[in-house]
Amino acid sequence: MRVLFLGTAAYEGHPNVFCDCENCRKARLAGNESFRLTASVYVDDDLLIDFGPNIMSGAQKAEVSLFDVKTLLITHSHSDHLYLPNFGYRMNRYNASYDRLPRMSVLANSTVLSLISNSVYFDPEKTVLLQAEPYEEIEVNDCTVIPVPAVHKVKEDEQPFIFLLKKGGKSFFYATDTGPIEDSSFGRLKDLIDSPIDIAVVDSTLGFMKEVLFPYHHTAEQVITTKNRMRELKIIDDNTLVVAHHFSHYPNPPKKELEEFYNRYKVVVAHDGLLLDI
Repeated sequence: MRVLFLGTAAYEGHPNVFCDCENCRKARLAGNESFRLTASVYVDDDLLIDFGPNIMSGAQKAEVSLFDVKTLLITHSHSDHLYLPNFGYRMNRYNASYDRLPRMSVLANSTVLSLISNSVYFDPEKTVLLQAEPYEEIEVNDCTVIPVPAVHKVKEDEQPFIFLLKKGGKSFFYATDTGPIEDSSFGRLKDLIDSPIDIAVVDSTLGFMKEVLFPYHHTAEQVITTKNRMRELKIIDDNTLVVAHHFSHYPNPPKKELEEFYNRYKVVVAHDGLLLDI
């Protein structure tokens, strides 16, 4: 399983181009290694998680083509995870290889699917919509995907998801845009795995924020708490790659400073272009 991070920032990117805070100034001075686009990951050359406004920039920055993508998982409807004009890049009028373009299965909650199907960019010839249900395994293009409810606030009546992927004897848990996960969810997750997860990506939006006013993301300290809890429950073990991901500019300094903290706990700091191959 190959996991390539196309973007690793929260909604506003990092640095925020309209911000002059200390972290944004430091990131600009640090240069490209600290520049972050909105979060998205590319798995095994045929699966994407999230479809925000920087998907084109992320792919070009990583020097990859998304032509072979057959599966798209969307966590929720916030605009840094669902940017509907992206579907336009796959439409006949904008795509010279449209006839050879694979059909893409989109797995998401009902709110997201409704937004897509009602969009002017929806092309039913090349797009298959699949509704995600909590803890319900679904086989999509040779990958088993299990949606897990996220602790996140979106539209009224919308259930955001994080995802567990299993393929070729390997497993990948993508848990971003969520606050600390409830033990009941961890219990269900444990029942769905045969061995400890190989890669666990954990939301790190709130970074070094001291007063948490928005309990739908993780602080840096909560990332470590979540890692320890998953370790206690044997969902992960010492061989699991735990990755901090989805950084907001306000409470997160540039990459090197983040690494100084997370390295002490054996947590990898995601950055745009990071490739994990297991």
